Amino acid sequence: MTRSNAVPAKLKGVPPSQVDRLSFIEARLFFLGELRRVDVAKRFSQASIQASRDLALYKDLAPDNLVYDFQAKRYLPAEKFKPVFSHTPERVMYWLKSGLGDGLPHPQGLPTAAVESLSLPKLGELAVVTRAIYRKHVLEVSYVSLSSGRTSRQIVPHALVDNGQRWHVRAYDRANARFSDFVITRISKAAVVDGDEVAEHERPDADLQWNRTIDLTLIAHPRLHHKTPIEADYEMRSGMLSVTCRAAVAGYALRRWGVDCSEGHRLDCAEYPLALRNRDALAQADSAAIAPGYRATDHPG
Repeated sequence: MTRSNAVPAKLKGVPPSQVDRLSFIEARLFFLGELRRVDVAKRFSQASIQASRDLALYKDLAPDNLVYDFQAKRYLPAEKFKPVFSHTPERVMYWLKSGLGDGLPHPQGLPTAAVESLSLPKLGELAVVTRAIYRKHVLEVSYVSLSSGRTSRQIVPHALVDNGQRWHVRAYDRANARFSDFVITRISKAAVVDGDEVAEHERPDADLQWNRTIDLTLIAHPRLHHKTPIEADYEMRSGMLSVTCRAAVAGYALRRWGVDCSEGHRLDCAEYPLALRNRDALAQADSAAIAPGYRATDHPG
């Protein structure tokens, strides 16, 4: 499992490689309910003596987290188990699908299934884009769009965006003099424009939609007969869920979450179990054009 976002204060000074092993130990105990010394040694291709040291350090850090079952010869989570690491649900679910970095599709004994993406970038084009973002380069790309077909463009990329279906690159589009999203799978023949400097208005700080955040208030769709299951799904408080996101991705998020953004919430509640309570917030987001049911010309009444 990948290292958690924040290293606990009590682990400061511990080598990052050992922090990874300690996080693995905790994840196995917490989510699979058992751990053997050989699990650590096998996962990190290390000698058993080092695995023993890692287990000893974890026991020093959290003595109430594990007990040893002498009959089964394995560690078990203790009754008063309290995680040392901040394991985010997203990382845990990815781990359950992909395995603890051991090359298996999932942890042995824990079958999983997932709907895979039908559209993934080719690694060659992705590498050119990510290098350009990291090194702040201008790219010349051949790009095919639904409206213009294939064109040659110069773009200044600065971020990647996963909208749940496709990966985009957020970039300044010199042809249209604006920041836009480009689907990476539609990019081909990408190359760095040598010696071309990025102008101030092309830099990430100038992307107002990317830097602006908006607050969205989600509710169970008003037309649902039973709203309690939806409120429970999203742990709503007082029937509402507040989400903050970038204006540039708000439309993607609302479409992915199945949120009815129409005036009067006219969409089918079976398909859109959530509704946007504060539609006025989308007036600040250019991406609102792709939010389900949203039309900027709608007015109450």
